[in-house]
Amino acid sequence: MIIGLTPLCAQPVAPDANLQGCLRGQISCDLSRLSSQELGLVSAAARKRNLEKCQLGSPGCDPLLLKKEEQDSFQRQIRVRNAQKCVDGGAGCNPLLLTKTEMETALAAAARRNLDSCLAGGAKCDPLRLTTGDWDRVKAAARTRNREACAQAAMACNPLELTREEMERVQAEAKRRNQENCMSGRATCQPLELEAGPAAAVAAETRKRNHQRCLTGVSTCDPLLLTAPESAAVAEAYRARERAKVRKN
Repeated sequence: MIIGLTPLCAQPVAPDANLQGCLRGQISCDLSRLSSQELGLVSAAARKRNLEKCQLGSPGCDPLLLKKEEQDSFQRQIRVRNAQKCVDGGAGCNPLLLTKTEMETALAAAARRNLDSCLAGGAKCDPLRLTTGDWDRVKAAARTRNREACAQAAMACNPLELTREEMERVQAEAKRRNQENCMSGRATCQPLELEAGPAAAVAAETRKRNHQRCLTGVSTCDPLLLTAPESAAVAEAYRARERAKVRKN
């Protein structure tokens, strides 16, 4: 006698499990196994899920499934979200949905964003949208940025836009910066731009650094810069290092 076995994968879903799946909108839901009362529950659950999607602005929202009062609320939310997008300058802004007041608010926000961009020298600045007062502020901000760029020797500096007094301050700052670089022995030092007093101070500091390098046996020592007493001190330091090596061995 052979007993037929139903494969595990073919076993029917329990009624309660099927109902729960339908209530959650799962693909495994079998509507044909539901009673009339259960179908009503599933329909109500589907409408609730759809309403939540519409309230969140989800693309899965189906406005045709909404009731009259829900449809009105949904349309209000669409207008509110659209108005905020327009105020924020969002790509999804639809100006046709704006009221007159909302349009004025959105235009004012756009003008503020444009002014901020122009004041910062941003690429999105549209000077044609500036008022006369805003244009004066933007020009003043541009002069300030240029003056700061020139003071820092930045590539964005345009010396032609500097006043005579600003040019003098920038040149004084450039001299101070160059002297500091030379005193520190930096590669950016421009010795030909030094005046007599600073040049003498830089030369003395250079000899001092060279003397110290020679005393410690650094390969960048330049013996030609040493005075006679310094050469004697360097020679003695060299002999002391050699004697120390011998004692160590």
